[in-house]
Amino acid sequence: MINLEYYNISFERSKETGDIIIRGEVSNKTVKSYAAIALRMIIFVKNIAIANVIILINGLNAGATKGFEKIVEDLKYDSTAKDIKRYEIYLESAY
Repeated sequence: MINLEYYNISFERSKETGDIIIRGEVSNKTVKSYAAIALRMIIFVKNIAIANVIILINGLNAGATKGFEKIVEDLKYDSTAKDIKRYEIYLESAY
């Protein structure tokens, strides 16, 4: 089983479009390196899923931590971010 840990997850505003940008870090706590991993993040407002996003991270070496950034198009920061109460992150795939 792949052991990943997630840190410093934040939701920020894109200066260009006003969309939400997800930023964070993922740590590979295994002894195996991966060419790529795909994470699925579900974002909730009042226990209602409002976004289902795939985050692709290339080159996650064994024991390494790597930052990521994903723009969620069509989800405007000003009307949504303050209402985000929780999120869930799952490993979708790794190779």
